[in-house]
Formats: sequence, C-alpha cells, structure tokens
Amino acid sequence: MARLSGKQILIVVGQKNYNEEEFAYLSEQFLKEGAIVMVAAPNLERALGRLEGYVIPHVTIAEANPDNFDAIVLIGGYGAYVYLWDDPATHALVQNAHKAGKLVAAASLSSTTLANAGILNGKKATVFPDYNSVLILEEKGARHVYENVVTDDNIITSSHPKYVKEFAETVMNQLAGEK
Repeated sequence: MARLSGKQILIVVGQKNYNEEEFAYLSEQFLKEGAIVMVAAPNLERALGRLEGYVIPHVTIAEANPDNFDAIVLIGGYGAYVYLWDDPATHALVQNAHKAGKLVAAASLSSTTLANAGILNGKKATVFPDYNSVLILEEKGARHVYENVVTDDNIITSSHPKYVKEFAETVMNQLAGEK
C-alpha cells in the first residue's frame, strides 16, 4: 500500500508564472505515493506556469476548505509573489489549515505568503534567498535560516526549487507519520 493512501493534498498555485517544475514534481510524487491531489488557484481559468505548462484548478483558493485536506502545499515562482504573497483568501486558507493542525508547506518564494499570513511568527523557516523575501520573513517574526528545507511543527518551507526532491520527501514523510 502506498504510504500516502487516503491522504488529500491541496496544491496552491499562482494564476500565472508559478514554478511548474516544483508543481510537476510534487504532484507526481504525491500521486505516486497514493495521495489524492487537488489544485487551487485564484480563479478556475487555466493557471499558466512560468515556461509553457498549465494546470486546470479544481477549486478557487477562496472556496477551498482546509478541513477537506491533510496538507496545503504552496508552489513558488514569480506567480507566488504576484498572486499569493498578499492575497487575503490564501492567507485565510493557510491560517485556517494551521489552526486545524494541518500540514502547511511552502516551496521557495511562497514561504513569504506564510509569513504575511502570520503563521511563521516565532517559527524557524527558510525562503528563496532574495532580499525582499528574507526581509519579510524576518519582519513578520520568523526565525529565518539558510537551510534547504526547514520543518517547524506542522510547517515545512524550502529555500530553492533545486531542493524540490528533499522538500517533497519531507512533506511525504510528515504526512505518512515518518518524521
């Protein structure tokens, strides 16, 4: 039996310019391990990756109910900066998931969304190492560290798309109870 059998994961992408390599790798690994994967974006129109890929969202971020999922995973890329960092619906989604004790994970630039939502205050976290994202994490009370992947309770963050394999494994281990 696959180790994520019965687990439901919501992957959140920006409407345009999300990091499709992160998305493709994570969704493939989660599905391979037996998880049910759904995708949320700001609207139900085709979400466009930063290269040439796309995904059709199952649900809008505003309509997504964190109670229906075991984990919420945010994808990075420029789309996270434009569509997720300051989005009230995304903030509400991750806040409610966090309050309910769900796993909340953010890849590269999307970690800043968690900081802006207020759930990284006092938590150890990492983010794509650009000036603005690091500054926001620190301003919002996160204990920023320069590590590939960081876990603090039920929050997992990664610093760069090149660590997507380690990020995926960390998320899957936590969901499977193999911390």
